[in-house]
Amino acid sequence: MGMRLACATATIVAGIIAMMAASPALGDALPRRGILGISAEERNGAVVAAAVLPNTPAQAAGLAPGDRIASIDGITIRSLAQFLQTVRHPAGERVTIVVVRNGQTLSKTIALAEYPKESDPHVTTLYDSLAIDGSLRRVLITVPNAVAGRRPAIFFIGGIGCYSIDVADPQDSYRNLAQALSRRGFVTMRLEKSGIGDSQGPPCPKVDFVTESRSYSAALSFLAADSHVDPARVYLLGHSIGTIIAPRLAQVRRPAGIVVIAAVARSWFEYELINWRRQLQLSTSPPSDYDSEMQQKEWCMHRTLIEKQSVKSVLALRPACKDELPYPVTIEYLQQVAGLNILSPWTHLDAPVLAIYGSADFVTDHTDHQLIVDTVNKVHPGNATLTVIDDMDHYLWTEPSQQASLKNAGSGKEGRYNPKLSAAIIAWLCTREECAPPV
Repeated sequence: MGMRLACATATIVAGIIAMMAASPALGDALPRRGILGISAEERNGAVVAAAVLPNTPAQAAGLAPGDRIASIDGITIRSLAQFLQTVRHPAGERVTIVVVRNGQTLSKTIALAEYPKESDPHVTTLYDSLAIDGSLRRVLITVPNAVAGRRPAIFFIGGIGCYSIDVADPQDSYRNLAQALSRRGFVTMRLEKSGIGDSQGPPCPKVDFVTESRSYSAALSFLAADSHVDPARVYLLGHSIGTIIAPRLAQVRRPAGIVVIAAVARSWFEYELINWRRQLQLSTSPPSDYDSEMQQKEWCMHRTLIEKQSVKSVLALRPACKDELPYPVTIEYLQQVAGLNILSPWTHLDAPVLAIYGSADFVTDHTDHQLIVDTVNKVHPGNATLTVIDDMDHYLWTEPSQQASLKNAGSGKEGRYNPKLSAAIIAWLCTREECAPPV
């Protein structure tokens, strides 16, 4: 989404593919998804294999980078979204994929393998599930191997958009952070979004903010009841739009503390305008265009988020708004966010707070993090602390600057997790909890 990014977490990677497994894991009611092994992307109106992952069914079948995916099980593939949906089958099931390579049509029938699970010698990752709104959702719980008994826990509340928290990428930010925390004696839990990965439920892009927030509330109760967890020592960790959800969850169930990373602390309308200006200045847009771009952004947002007109009607009046409204969620989702008093819950919070800002973050602002800290400390002096990580971006990757991060996000280039984040959170937690020795 590049310069047009609003408040996203990790880039959605198109395709370690296929969903739903043939048989559930022991003790877990939710089946495991399968994997085809193609990372796909759209090129010139076609869906193409950008990469074929090693040791996967796709590689064994002889598929190759550059293959144009013509059809799957007789269904013509015209978009990346259609590809992702069509290849959604149980592990062990067979799909027939037709590709075009150098003008030649090839047909392959491939049995999907089971998607790999996380592993770490010092941490056990439990694959569990819970019912939310009548469907099962995947949760990943990491438990330290070296420490017994009920432990303090950290509940992750992720950012906006439809991405999986259950991925094979060793640089995945949430995975790295969860494992680092568990190595020091903490239980962690991540919730898969609706319709993503193994999770059942409505398609993620159709879920609104209220429904998504409710799912986090249900998952928090699930974590507090886990046999590995001390329910009196559950911390909330919000990232990106999760920093809006976290203090609201704290009003329902008081946490032992809150960590917020890449936070928003002002009205959504105001936040978007500030973010838009920042990204314009970091881009190649000439300064003479800034004001006209900002005016158009304000016009489009006001009609969709404040007046709550449909995107279709706004685009009919001003087609150029298509470039100003590149949201990874429904407009109803952001209309709900735009109606919130975002700072208000922090004024009622009586719990320790750690706010973390990465100076290479081109999506949020240092000022918002300071505002959260000042607001909490005004009511409860000394409760909140601000930490700045100089070379961390919005995706929790290592980047030297906002401009470098923006450039890489626009190109789709994957980054490397910044371990300074784990170190900062662990240092803060270990002043409050008994941490296990480093391993």
